[in-house]
Amino acid sequence: MSDGADRRIVESSPIPDVAALGWHRRPGRGRRPQPGYEVSRVAVEHRGAYELVDDDGRTIGAVDASIRDAARTPFDFPTVGDWVVRSLEARHDRRVAIVEVLDRTSLLCRRASGPRPQPQLVAANADILAVVTTPTPAADDRTTSATDAGHRIEWYLTAAFGGGVRPLIVVNKIDTASQAECEATVEALRRRLGAAADDVAILETCALDGRGLDGLAALAQDGATVAFSGPSGVGKSSLVNRLAESEVMSVAPLSPGGRGRHTTVRRQLVPIGGPSGGTLIDTPGLQNLIPWGGEGGLVSAPDGVHHGLASVFGEIATLAQRCRFADCAHTVEPDCAVVAAVQTGDLADERLGTYLELVADMGR
Repeated sequence: MSDGADRRIVESSPIPDVAALGWHRRPGRGRRPQPGYEVSRVAVEHRGAYELVDDDGRTIGAVDASIRDAARTPFDFPTVGDWVVRSLEARHDRRVAIVEVLDRTSLLCRRASGPRPQPQLVAANADILAVVTTPTPAADDRTTSATDAGHRIEWYLTAAFGGGVRPLIVVNKIDTASQAECEATVEALRRRLGAAADDVAILETCALDGRGLDGLAALAQDGATVAFSGPSGVGKSSLVNRLAESEVMSVAPLSPGGRGRHTTVRRQLVPIGGPSGGTLIDTPGLQNLIPWGGEGGLVSAPDGVHHGLASVFGEIATLAQRCRFADCAHTVEPDCAVVAAVQTGDLADERLGTYLELVADMGR
């Protein structure tokens, strides 16, 4: 990125209120960096550069050679939402040097596309993941429906629980369907979530007229961070703009076919609400968020993905304790308590099918 591009990024971004960034919510927040260094938060990740925010405003940083040389996995590099230690003075290309990535309290991570399994960091230090979908109109399916996104919602929730993030589901664009259709969508989602339904709130919103946004705004208070994810075209950026009361994210009108368009091309942290507010993280549309099943970058949750699966598929995890084999795959093994529960009608066949599909995706 050129120096001119660096300056445009800084000049086009409002200075945040430091209280909204959430430093006071971190364990061990009293730590002070050495003279000549400051703690900042990553607001935007670019190719080879990072937009950083702190009580001095905004600046552009680059990873110091010490981090690059010591890095072994993508988890060693910063991502949006990370807290980092950076130099006060610019060093190379007018960028400050990021010399340390501080321990994360949570991490959303997916399996990157490609033939070789690789983790892709989505957002760090988020408190809540809002999985955005839309209602399913009975006759005119003009938007990305809950049915389209619903078969992947368990993927998002597993990544959230496994990464130490509290998930919720946001049914946006309720203006595109009748009240009965919205209620049917919510009920279908609750049935689909099975045992996890009690732990996952569902909000109904309309970014166009503001309905339901008070519930979302209340979550981004006192420095809390709410990350938005979901397929393209469900209105994530419109929700962020409405909550920020500013056009901070690009949005596009519906396509000729009535579907939402893909507009977000990068992850971005947006402070909202002033001193008593928090931050939002908008992410590009992800048709497939396959949770990362390998070793992770979260020290506090080394077995995160298994915790995520147990949280989303609690009834299957409980039944699995009665299987003959500890490593039962719940397919053709003898004395499988999970398959037996399907045969007796105590566990929905669709629920087990979703679980097996997710496990297979993670293992590919």
